[in-house]
Amino acid sequence: MIRDLLAVIGWLPARERWRWFGLLPVAALAALIEAAGALAMFGLLRLVVDPELVRRAPVVSRLWSMSPSSDPRVVVAVLVLAVAVFYLLRALFLSWAEWLRQGLVYRSSAIAAERLLARYLGADYQFHARRRSASLIEPMTRASDIVFELAAGSAVNIFAEAVIILALSIVLLVSAPPITLVTVGIVLALALVPIVMARRSWERIGESERQLYQHQLHLLQQSLGAIKDVTVSGRQPFFEERFRHVKRDLGVTKQRRAWAASAARLGVEATLMLSMLLVIFLVLRQDVSGGDAISVLALFAYTGFRVVPSANRIMLNAGYMREAHPWIQGMDDDMRHLRAPAPRTFQPERPMLQATLTCDRVSFGYEGGPPYALEDISFTVRRGQSVGIVGPTGAGKSTLVDVLLGLLPPTTGHVLIDGVALEGQERAWQRQIGYVSQSVYLLDDTLRRNIAFGIPDSAIDEARLAAAVQQARLDEVVASFPSRLDTMVGENGIRLSGGQRQRVAIARALYHDPPVLLFDEATAALDNQTEREVTEAIANVHGTRTVIAIAHRLSTVKNCDQLIYLREGKLAAIGKYSDLISDPAFRQLT
Repeated sequence: MIRDLLAVIGWLPARERWRWFGLLPVAALAALIEAAGALAMFGLLRLVVDPELVRRAPVVSRLWSMSPSSDPRVVVAVLVLAVAVFYLLRALFLSWAEWLRQGLVYRSSAIAAERLLARYLGADYQFHARRRSASLIEPMTRASDIVFELAAGSAVNIFAEAVIILALSIVLLVSAPPITLVTVGIVLALALVPIVMARRSWERIGESERQLYQHQLHLLQQSLGAIKDVTVSGRQPFFEERFRHVKRDLGVTKQRRAWAASAARLGVEATLMLSMLLVIFLVLRQDVSGGDAISVLALFAYTGFRVVPSANRIMLNAGYMREAHPWIQGMDDDMRHLRAPAPRTFQPERPMLQATLTCDRVSFGYEGGPPYALEDISFTVRRGQSVGIVGPTGAGKSTLVDVLLGLLPPTTGHVLIDGVALEGQERAWQRQIGYVSQSVYLLDDTLRRNIAFGIPDSAIDEARLAAAVQQARLDEVVASFPSRLDTMVGENGIRLSGGQRQRVAIARALYHDPPVLLFDEATAALDNQTEREVTEAIANVHGTRTVIAIAHRLSTVKNCDQLIYLREGKLAAIGKYSDLISDPAFRQLT
């Protein structure tokens, strides 16, 4: 558990770590004040029952001696008022301490989630290809809260309750050393049994709960993300049944957790009750007067009354910390292995792609896949050229685009920008590219914010926005909406047609006025007329931008300066449309 705590605290900046350490004395003071409140009430009740105790109790008798009244009940009344004021101040302090603790828990959770998101966004493309999105979403939502609630928060609670038990144990040790030593030794030995027995159980519960939450999120993404297919195919019962199983398994896991907490509480209570019986037995065996025996038993009874809830909370919080272990382990692996990417900059006085983009004997193989999805690919694209990448399905076109984008590092060979290897310059290179994917993702937001993707409203350039809308042939679509560019498109653009979504993506790429445009079958969802219009728009930038396009129809790229023809991951041919049309296999692509 100590290792887990160090890992969790290590995710935070130094200032936040010191706040956690600063919370410990506050928690200890809150615990002592809480214990003092119970002790004060215990003593006050004894005085109310027996006011003459004022004469015998050393501290209270001194107060009485300073009182102008000779009636002990006056002192008792003053003490009642003092205890009432104490309880009001106690409530205010404990409320403030809890506010402080909860604020620190959730602020730390937010910081950890933010840092984790930065690592996920900075991770290489292959990392995202290997991981389910649900396994990335869960650590930044539920897991981060659980880790700081169940681990860091529980550690503070354990520390506070341990302070109470230690203080009360010292009081007992001073009052009755032999009995205290024997009793504490036996209690510790008995208490370790349920702790050790429940340790693995709590970890299994935590791991099961973590996996089920991820599976639940994954199922919801699948069923709601494919709602049109689910509805048309009538597969609702299939997804409902899978979700029902996961939800019920999650309920059983929570039941096990509640039972484990209850069993731990009952075990601690039984242990402490046995210890009280042991104290009675030891007191009876000693040669002490009846009054002294009653005093010792009363002290142990009060201590037991106060220690039982503290011991229960320690046991419960220790269980929570064990339960958090799998969540911590999952987050810590990503925190350690996915370092936040250092800023990568290209020299501003030397913009990229002044002359050529070259693939120099590039090969690439996916992990766990065939040896090579691309093999020994070499070609050169000059600045301002338009280049089409064509080939049958599975030829490696999209893989080649991902390599050119800097998303996939070549297994062998190099991508060169003006003769300089792309390795280490991917971020700078990607800022030069306007990319339009075949599968368009739109924000559940306005057309304006979807086109000016990731730019605050105050920084949106209206002139650029209008130019991008016009070049993407989106102006008529915008004019058809009453709210124009402030029209909400719905989740993933559900209120737009497929062609309209594609044109929004093209406008997004053009908005930033990039020197390089890369289209991954970006016109596939457009009708013939719209495709011709977009193709004409692309042709209008010929010579001013470098254009690389994957096309499903040769008509889209027949006017390109150069066509790269791929077949089975290899470069089959390269040249103009007129040079390649004599190849029968190439002609079949029409």
